[in-house]
Amino acid sequence: MNPSPRIAILGAGPAGSALAAMLARQGIQALVYDDEKRPALLVGESLIPAIVAILQRMGIEDRVAAISLRKPGASFIHHLGTQMNFNFKSVEGRLPPYAYNVPRPGFDDVLKDYAKELGVKFVKHRAGLVAHPGGKPELELDAAALEAGGYREGAKPDLIIDCSGRARTSAKVLGIKAATGSRRDTAHFAHYTGIEHPYEPGQIAIMYHPWGWSWRIPLPDRMSFGIVMHPKSLPEFGANGDERLDRVLATDPALSPLTANRKRMTDVFSYTNYQLISDRAQGPGWVAAGDAFGFVDPMLSPGVFLALDSAESLSAMFAKHGEKLLDAPERLAKELGRYEKRQLGWHEAWQELIEYFYDGRIVAFYERGSQLKADHPGRFSNMMEYISNRVVALMATGAGTLSTWNRLYLECCSKWLLKDGRAKELALP
Repeated sequence: MNPSPRIAILGAGPAGSALAAMLARQGIQALVYDDEKRPALLVGESLIPAIVAILQRMGIEDRVAAISLRKPGASFIHHLGTQMNFNFKSVEGRLPPYAYNVPRPGFDDVLKDYAKELGVKFVKHRAGLVAHPGGKPELELDAAALEAGGYREGAKPDLIIDCSGRARTSAKVLGIKAATGSRRDTAHFAHYTGIEHPYEPGQIAIMYHPWGWSWRIPLPDRMSFGIVMHPKSLPEFGANGDERLDRVLATDPALSPLTANRKRMTDVFSYTNYQLISDRAQGPGWVAAGDAFGFVDPMLSPGVFLALDSAESLSAMFAKHGEKLLDAPERLAKELGRYEKRQLGWHEAWQELIEYFYDGRIVAFYERGSQLKADHPGRFSNMMEYISNRVVALMATGAGTLSTWNRLYLECCSKWLLKDGRAKELALP
């Protein structure tokens, strides 16, 4: 009789299923608790090239490609007229020069089915946790979860990996505080047919509006459309998500000409809090991954990447030390501390970059660069344009988001070029 798995994973979303599969490939079995409850629509349908690189390392890119629409890049359209078109070809050599727009239930199923093929056991149960302040371990599965997982005669997992998403099970049980972003926007979205998309197939479109911003994500047979609205604008557009989406699509001067033949295919889903980072991600006997640790604003679509990167980081920890790492508490604590620092760095870097898109600096930077090139054509302005486009592309695709040089370049160029207040005019409310 095989002993019970020494690692228990809470949740079968992208972080949980991918991690279980990665561990199984190393010969380390994890037990995944999955209550099989999930909403029909989830934010995270538009992937970035850094995710494709992870899928390639897992050997499952072809499975994702089969259910998805290839994404060549992203367009940002400001209601004052400026349009920025980014193509992922600019990161070729560092990352795959493309990504995918995915139906999230199908994408999640690809990861879960792959883990099952590798022998991972999934238990249909919503695992609960109990806290032991000052004790070791700090967190344990509750009696019902132990029973459901087949842990008998006092057996317990040595490590609990919380991939419970926004439920943030470990943080809530332990009372771990979290830092939230400065914005309190509300997002509403649904799937449609009949919305025109005057861009390259698969290109996503982000539009700036006086009330916030909207997204259009082309999927294989429909369009994901969403609005992210500043709280002060909500009452102007209706009492609920259905009314607000309909009013925007019917009256917005940039969108309404494209949506006369629209037909909504799904219910409207809403999110009100999508900027949060827990004060800590680990402790004796547990660690949090993906949204269970934190999530950032979805404008640049980093959420699924952060989930898969956290899975790959934890998997690499065991690839380095093997399952024997569970027998060395001090070494495990040190490795989990490094993991926590890495994940915190990712969250801070992504949020820093996203702020450039909210406060108008990235649009003003683009305008200023275009004007300089027009006023001073030649080798130098061409070189500056190439460097600037590549820096932004590397940061927005996950290839260079953490780079100190890239972050300093963007900061210094913004300070040098943006001195006329234009960024404030272009900022989102």
